[in-house]
Amino acid sequence: MSDTSPPGSRGEDSASVGLRVEGVTRKSPTLHDFPYNHPKRKCYHKWIINVAPPGRHNCSHGCVYCYAREAIYARSQPGVLRYYRGLADMVERELDRIRLCPPVSLCNATDPCQPVPPLREETRRLVEMLLSRGASLSVITKGDPGFLLELPWIRDNPRVFVAVTVEGPPEVLSLLSPQAPPFHHRIEILQKVNNSGVSLSVRLDPVFPHLYRALYGESWMEVIEELIALFRSSGARHLIASTGTLTPRAKRRLLQIIQRLSPREARSFASEYLYDREYPSQGFRLTKDLRVGFHRRLRELCESRGLTYSACIELETAVADTPGLPHCEAYPTPFCIKRDDGSFQPLEGCTANCHVNCRDNPRPPCGRPQLAQPAPFKVSWLR
Repeated sequence: MSDTSPPGSRGEDSASVGLRVEGVTRKSPTLHDFPYNHPKRKCYHKWIINVAPPGRHNCSHGCVYCYAREAIYARSQPGVLRYYRGLADMVERELDRIRLCPPVSLCNATDPCQPVPPLREETRRLVEMLLSRGASLSVITKGDPGFLLELPWIRDNPRVFVAVTVEGPPEVLSLLSPQAPPFHHRIEILQKVNNSGVSLSVRLDPVFPHLYRALYGESWMEVIEELIALFRSSGARHLIASTGTLTPRAKRRLLQIIQRLSPREARSFASEYLYDREYPSQGFRLTKDLRVGFHRRLRELCESRGLTYSACIELETAVADTPGLPHCEAYPTPFCIKRDDGSFQPLEGCTANCHVNCRDNPRPPCGRPQLAQPAPFKVSWLR
């Protein structure tokens, strides 16, 4: 796989060129869960913190499939990349007001490791504070989290993992996330995280089969098999994949890209990505029969290489996930309970996947049976 990213898409060197970087104060509390109240909820409870506000201009990667750039809550200004200033202090005040701390996730709308120095400094301060207090933590990024890997409490911490998104080989990345770090850099990131002793997973997310076929023909699954082998040799132990959930605008953008490569695959894409309301996150998805076949094949490929596997949101756990995982992201990230000194310790036996693992338990480890429902937590349940 050769790296064919176009000039000017080198991630580390050019992401913030031409942008004004501006720190803003967050006006609302950060303490919230995934907003899914749905019987097919797959996501475990998380405290979701974004270091930058949602919005297309507050993330430098320019991913064509991004849902957050068009969300109704997204606010951004052309030419300005905003980040939250003083976030660590704000989150620590929220920590002081709760007794039960959910696992923290950075970030689910904008990347916490963008090559923007003041944003990275906020991320570093936030992560250092959370780790010093004993919280469970996951970092999701396309960027380089190396600036976090030397922090105290992060190495060999069983309640911390990093998930690196790699949507495909170089040709795919140049089309889907042109301003994010290129392929070779993301593989180096995998190796760096693995060498640090921090648990590592890969998000092959999203995979658009029609785009892969337009690029690689009928051997496209062999390309994915090569990717999985590379991920495993770079240190990953778990892989999460999806075939994408698209807004109408994102579907049009993808259709234009595929059309330029293969009109036949563009027609198939248009007819096989249909609006789907079956799962908590609604949008245009690959038809379910094709989705099931894709995920089951990827699970076979992963498990044959020694990786565990999960499908992200778009299928039930029993359909294609590796059995026995605590949740779709595999690594243990329990709720933590406050000690007398204000630090937090993990709840033994907790997975934070309460509506699955504690559904029939009247006395869960946290003492809060109301958490065992497929709905977001309420802050009052954590006090």
